[in-house]
Amino acid sequence: MPNYTYVCPNCDEFTICQSMNDTHDNVSCPACAHLSKRVYTAFQTYGMDSKLKKRIEQGQKPKVVTKDKLPQKNQTTTNTARPWMAGH
Repeated sequence: MPNYTYVCPNCDEFTICQSMNDTHDNVSCPACAHLSKRVYTAFQTYGMDSKLKKRIEQGQKPKVVTKDKLPQKNQTTTNTARPWMAGH
């Protein structure tokens, strides 16, 4: 189950391990039972393989491609001859 971080107006931030099926907008603080809002943070990649982490980080940057480096389409010529219309 993933961890979700919330901020309590009376206490401080706290983290709860919750099911993904639960609602995650508001939850009561475990210390003072005050309603707390969820804090959205980027997921942490420090425990990942370095190759996977690099691949994720590179995927977030758009690639700049020039026209000459685009894949070339196969140039097919269409046959305009119509042998069944001979003599028309």
